[in-house]
Amino acid sequence: MLITDIKELRLCFPTHAIDSIEPYTGFIDNSEHEFLMPPLGQPLYEKLCDWYDDNYNTMSPTDGKDVGYYNRLLLMAQRCVAFDAMSRSIDQQSISMNNAGVNMSLADDYKPADGDAISRAKNAYVKEAHASLNRLLYALEQWTALCPAPEDVTTDTQELYEIVSFWRSSRYFYLAAQLLIPSAVVLQEYLNIYDSREKFIQMLPDLHFIQEEQIAPAIGEDFTEVIIGMQISGGTKRDATAAYASQPKSLADDAKIDPMLRRLLHKLRKIMATLLESRTSVIRVEKQRKIDARDEGVRLIGQFRVYCQQHQDDILLALGLPQSVLEDMKEGKTQPADLQADYPQAYAYCISPMFVPYPAPQAEADDGANRPHQCRAADFNSPDMALHVTMPLL
Repeated sequence: MLITDIKELRLCFPTHAIDSIEPYTGFIDNSEHEFLMPPLGQPLYEKLCDWYDDNYNTMSPTDGKDVGYYNRLLLMAQRCVAFDAMSRSIDQQSISMNNAGVNMSLADDYKPADGDAISRAKNAYVKEAHASLNRLLYALEQWTALCPAPEDVTTDTQELYEIVSFWRSSRYFYLAAQLLIPSAVVLQEYLNIYDSREKFIQMLPDLHFIQEEQIAPAIGEDFTEVIIGMQISGGTKRDATAAYASQPKSLADDAKIDPMLRRLLHKLRKIMATLLESRTSVIRVEKQRKIDARDEGVRLIGQFRVYCQQHQDDILLALGLPQSVLEDMKEGKTQPADLQADYPQAYAYCISPMFVPYPAPQAEADDGANRPHQCRAADFNSPDMALHVTMPLL
């Protein structure tokens, strides 16, 4: 457990008058496993518990620049657990069960709280618990951006590297590397989710559905993967072995993405966010807006395909196809299938539904001498041909 002393609760509830933490042990344990462990992931949660047990007598009770990463992570985790545990316990702690039945718990020197006050307190605890969780996820997200490569790890960054590596096995790891919208930060640019990392994770099923069932079939699955690959740099996708695999992925620098491809990525993210409005129940969206968003998303997909067809040459060049090979394609010397080995990204576009085949070159004009099955002009203009005159009709 991450909270074992009543003094630790006082950091979150300075006015509490609890004498012993034992009655709250069950609530704290449930909060740690149901509310905290999923965002952290089991490997990082277990590592944090081990660090807590080993450093209980020496850890700092307050945050600061000189406080280590595990200590800072613990303080944020304790706030999540404390507020969630109190929201779980407040209803039950207001009554007392005994051999005679169920009674109200009363104290001689405290005025009992009415039902409305208890309800407001519970709502406040729930709100603070989620705010603390979002703060925790935000910190882990920032630490991931600062995480050094394995060969650059020093004594000062060893804890940072371990935390980020272990966190990668959590489904709350900030980067959903297989999506066109891979993080809460990116989604916030297109749809207001109140900067909530928790809401972003809850939206992942809808985001997967939109990408796999609506966008990818319209623009091609292979081309979708090409666009996704541009926005991510380094490492491997999150999985069960992430804590022991290569360095974490991070968002690629937009400046390094070709302007044409960056424009396509922006358009696809806008489509995805619009379609998300029509499906999500995580945030409140008016019924009429859901209907309008669905229509807008379909329209934007159609416009995206037209845009790609109008800028096909520029897209192929941005995907790495040399100008000379593009000219050969236009002249019919090179076929799209010939690109698969040397230019796989351009090939992915060529096999997408958006690709418009280049017209075959026109054959040189002739007088039909090479077409014996057709009439030739000379057949009607030889010197010895007689002039036939049609008799007038009487």
